[in-house]
Amino acid sequence: MPESNDRRVNFALAQITTEQIAILPEVLVEDKPITINAGLNFGIDSKQHLLKVMFKNIFLQEETPFIIIETGCVFAIDPESWALFSTQEDGFFVLPKNFAGHLATLTASTARGILHNKTENTPMNRFFIPANNIEEMIPDNLALPLEPAS
Repeated sequence: MPESNDRRVNFALAQITTEQIAILPEVLVEDKPITINAGLNFGIDSKQHLLKVMFKNIFLQEETPFIIIETGCVFAIDPESWALFSTQEDGFFVLPKNFAGHLATLTASTARGILHNKTENTPMNRFFIPANNIEEMIPDNLALPLEPAS
């Protein structure tokens, strides 16, 4: 388990979602450069102590997408660990950069597996999500707003 401020963070992967997947081999032109755009998004459900990480990759050729995949992983965080991140007085859930990076890496790896599964035994299987350091996409700790108490 990752640690935050010298305390163990207990969490579990609760759900995997495939928010979007589009594979368009007909728009691909051989021998032309390809770029990949990647993005991350984080959200919380403070009542259920859930954190969702969204990872999106778009494979493009001359600005035309030919693979789009967006995957989400929902992590359940135990109440004690949740309290480590929640600052009720400030109204934010503060996720340390290293822990956010760990969860983002798990989500990116999940997306990589989903893409492989969807393209297995096809010519599109040669395109995969690079094994880059996803944590580099997160510049600092993340402050996510907590829902107001009812």
